[in-house]
Amino acid sequence: MEEERKISRRAFLGGAAALGGAAALGGLAACSPTDSGGAPADGGGAPAEGGPVAVDWLGTPPEIAEADISATIDTDVLVVGSAMAGVLAAYKAVKDGAKVVMIERNGSPHISGSGVGFFNSRYQQEGGQPVHDEIGVMNQVINEGNLRVDASLVALWAYHSGEILDEIEADVLGPAGLSGRIMTGEALEPNDLDQYIVSFHVDFDPNERDSLEAFVYAFHDWVKANGGEVVFETTARKLVQDESGVVTGCICTNPEGAYVQYNTAKGVIMCAGSYGGNVDMVNYFCYPSMAHFVNTYNAYNAKASDTAPVTIEEKMDDGIGHKMMVWAGGIMEEIDPSYQSWSIDGYSFAAPLAVNNQGKRFFNECYSSLSTSFPIYELPDGVNYVWQIVASDDFNMPPLLPIPGMTREIMDMIASGSEFYEADTLEELAGMINIPAENLVATVERYNELARAGKDDDFGKPPWHMSPIEQPPFKAYKENYAFYGMSSGVKVNRNLEVVDKNWNTIPGLYAAGNCVGWRMGSGYQNVVPGLCNAYSAVHAYFAGKNAAAR
Repeated sequence: MEEERKISRRAFLGGAAALGGAAALGGLAACSPTDSGGAPADGGGAPAEGGPVAVDWLGTPPEIAEADISATIDTDVLVVGSAMAGVLAAYKAVKDGAKVVMIERNGSPHISGSGVGFFNSRYQQEGGQPVHDEIGVMNQVINEGNLRVDASLVALWAYHSGEILDEIEADVLGPAGLSGRIMTGEALEPNDLDQYIVSFHVDFDPNERDSLEAFVYAFHDWVKANGGEVVFETTARKLVQDESGVVTGCICTNPEGAYVQYNTAKGVIMCAGSYGGNVDMVNYFCYPSMAHFVNTYNAYNAKASDTAPVTIEEKMDDGIGHKMMVWAGGIMEEIDPSYQSWSIDGYSFAAPLAVNNQGKRFFNECYSSLSTSFPIYELPDGVNYVWQIVASDDFNMPPLLPIPGMTREIMDMIASGSEFYEADTLEELAGMINIPAENLVATVERYNELARAGKDDDFGKPPWHMSPIEQPPFKAYKENYAFYGMSSGVKVNRNLEVVDKNWNTIPGLYAAGNCVGWRMGSGYQNVVPGLCNAYSAVHAYFAGKNAAAR
């Protein structure tokens, strides 16, 4: 099986931890799926070709006659989605006295990535983490988002995530025996491209499977124990609005496929996930090479673990929540949507030299694939892999894993799960991996020249991560990359209320998680591991709080 051939990120990081201290890195891609295997998703769709594609991604809302509705259910708040965002919204709304129903289209919540980037909690400080400067970190996050993030949403996280962690640890996580593992560590080299501050990171998977399944189910149990209701295999189809545009409910299909209308006295909170599986939306919102990559190498997997399977035939991650909110008057983020990608062969960096399928170097190998896969999107022939070229002597790993003396063990672990070749000459190695030998030889010679000079005049890689490739046998590791999820959506205000094109509130409609846009810029940032999960938690908490108070 593909899963057996490839080394998983969790297995790799867990092994690295056993080798001497890389445990702080577990779950850095905190929104990535588990068990993806790296195979393109079924029905990947045709790639976009030129400009935003003129497709009708939105369509029209379904026509549902009143006579077709088999039942109506009254509640204060309806939460659509029961994963990270959904459970925090339901938790806070229930705690603040609202009657809450939380629906989930699948038979189990679908979330993975066990790490959450909480900030300055008492819980973290008691675990040995330092106190961080809110303004400084916010500025880093906003800058890495290319100033395309809503600073009010960043501020909600920076100033309130710590107190939220303390609250949920006391109410839910502690009683459930799910106190997270506190990560500690020093900041990385100031001139490295990757600047993860690992001490933000709290890991909540007791089984180290890179899954928040236990975390999410603890909230399910808490919500039900405190008067809320959780309904599975129920899919939101259309928001209900009165004549003035106030959202007053939602029409859904139940497990039997019948229409059920939930009437809400206070609001609907949309936590329905991303649109990365919707080919039309991807082709419309992504530029062409990105759309090709997403549609061709989509490794999104909706299950949180083997014990939380996908139970419905309908495709997950299809953007249905986004479309419902736009039908109701919301507006979508339309510039280079935020995405998450990852290497499916066990490591997030190419080291020390990466070449494309023509045998040429094309980017700074210190890029994290989680933070930016743009160089991969634009490779010749639309492929999704690079070849890592390594000599037999040791070298300094790129910045996410700067652990002296571990290089050989780590690369051997990667080789055990990826396509790997070894040869006594570069010419022979080039033949094995089917790239022009003259290109590979010239590329290595140039790289060695730059490494010996201590100055990467071509791509600006820090000299302490450049080692000449001189000692045979020479090795080539195939590093495949895949798309895992889209983190882009509608515009909300700081109360997490969805707004229209004039930024006027759509009363009764809230959003959180990957339904919200203007959070991540054009890709995952390099400061806070687990930030996407943390945004989901914090923004959903406030959506629940504000809906309950409406």
